[in-house]
Amino acid sequence: MESPLAMVNQLQCRQVASIVRGLVIRPEFGSRLFLNLPVGKELKLRMLFYSVAICHQTRNLFSKKYNLYGWEYIEKVFSAIALHHPELLDPQSISGETEQKLSLSLKRAFSDDQEAEHSSLDRVEERVMLMKELSGFVIRRFNGSFSDLLDSTGNFLLNSGKGLYEVLEQSLTFSDTARKKSSFLAKLLSDSKLYNIEDTGNYIPIMDYHMMRVLLRMGCVEIRDKSLAQALTEKRVLKTEEPVRQACIEAMRIIALESGVDPWIMNDIFWPLGRSCCKETTLCSAHVCMKQPCTFETMILLNNHKKCSFEANCKGASDSSYRALWEPFAETHFY
Repeated sequence: MESPLAMVNQLQCRQVASIVRGLVIRPEFGSRLFLNLPVGKELKLRMLFYSVAICHQTRNLFSKKYNLYGWEYIEKVFSAIALHHPELLDPQSISGETEQKLSLSLKRAFSDDQEAEHSSLDRVEERVMLMKELSGFVIRRFNGSFSDLLDSTGNFLLNSGKGLYEVLEQSLTFSDTARKKSSFLAKLLSDSKLYNIEDTGNYIPIMDYHMMRVLLRMGCVEIRDKSLAQALTEKRVLKTEEPVRQACIEAMRIIALESGVDPWIMNDIFWPLGRSCCKETTLCSAHVCMKQPCTFETMILLNNHKKCSFEANCKGASDSSYRALWEPFAETHFY
């Protein structure tokens, strides 16, 4: 059902899809350490589950030492934890430890000098709560084994209540109706060759904040309500972001279908674009990418990076009102 607040522009989605069809992801992106860590299967699964569990509201997460932001920093930290402190990823240990001690360990892990007071990780108590909740869930249902959890799904996302989406939604950590964290986890499991999704048609595109901003600026999703458009432009906190998020998910489905590119690959294209070339400043207007190195260029094979790959088919490239749009802000631990 179409929302009176936001609607999908199908024609624009098809135009954007024509560009997506010609993009090539760098092969080295799939060979990065996080996806190929030399540890056992169960430990790798723990790393993936817990890293996704705490991945929300990461706008302030930054490592000056490594010049890493958000998810890239999470990948580095959780890789190091799996290699050097695997006990911090053990469900039994997490479940039995105090929140204060877990918070301290997490803040130290996300600090360039291992000093908790210098950590850029915020909402720590909330993230610890989610890790403990997930630990309790996997202990109660699967004897603490993430391998058993995956095996129980039969490699299906939806399977008469037993699919991966359906199992994960029984945990508070993964219970959002848009299934953003669940879809992101499924993608990482697939990329790591730890899970083979049988019912790919049931996959819900990942919808990150960076991706929402890009889709709004491109005009793939049109804001029909003037007050909402103003709130987005002014970066005001909203009571809910669901109408915009759902429209963006549908737009991404169309782009994936029209381009012939798998929906989980959309994340590898639009996420780096939004966090580098289309953020506070845009490549199309400033003629320089605000992030060095540019995440989009490190993930996508480009002949040059003097202009945005989508500029010819992007409404924001020529219309400042689209370019001024920002992703919706709402208080949640889901996104």
